[in-house]
Amino acid sequence: MSATVVAVAWLGRAQPQLAPGAARSSSPATNRNLIVLDPAHGGADSGASLGGQSVEKDVTLALAGQLRGALAAAGFSVVSTRDSDVPAPLTADQRAEIANRVRPLACIVLHASTAGSGVHLYASTLRQADAQAPDVDDDTASFTPTPWDEAQAAFVAQSLTLEGNLSAALNKAALAAISGRAALRPLDNLTCPAIAIELAPLLVAGAEPTPATDAGYQQRVAASVAATLRVWRDQAAQESAP
Repeated sequence: MSATVVAVAWLGRAQPQLAPGAARSSSPATNRNLIVLDPAHGGADSGASLGGQSVEKDVTLALAGQLRGALAAAGFSVVSTRDSDVPAPLTADQRAEIANRVRPLACIVLHASTAGSGVHLYASTLRQADAQAPDVDDDTASFTPTPWDEAQAAFVAQSLTLEGNLSAALNKAALAAISGRAALRPLDNLTCPAIAIELAPLLVAGAEPTPATDAGYQQRVAASVAATLRVWRDQAAQESAP
């Protein structure tokens, strides 16, 4: 049974509540060698039309495949919220809970578009929450649950730093990165650094635009993202060292 199928068995509640203080103090440590990929859409939800017979759900899945290979080469394990075009894709809540359960170094949500140029990066629009865990005297202490749609608030600063690092790497590779913030699910529900990557046609002066469907373009993006996450992982390890 695949990891994604197992994860589905954990689900079944609407609008969960999180206790971020408890999560920070007692949850398992972050798995620095694990990345979660979330290829958006799937099944009857095709996403945007990208011209001809191309649709967004297929491009996000192809990009996830390129990223999986690049991340594996960089020493990462990968959990994906879907590995094929399943008839009934997971809901946004289910996709977020899969990521939250495995405590990844980061979660990357994948989209594609015909609008604009290059690689669009988005972090959550939530305001950064106080990352200070409340003082606890014993195990009977209670925490005020964090609303499910504000789960990312404690990680916004990290997400924005990761977004900046990705933007710098992509621009250095001539992949025209544009950074922004968006109220895009499941970003707000994720309890780890989380970024949405939207692949748009790559415009180069004097040449035809490279579509988001181009495998070579996807590979270049995947290589830059994997290299950035490898540096991110190494920095996290150094900061946590005695």
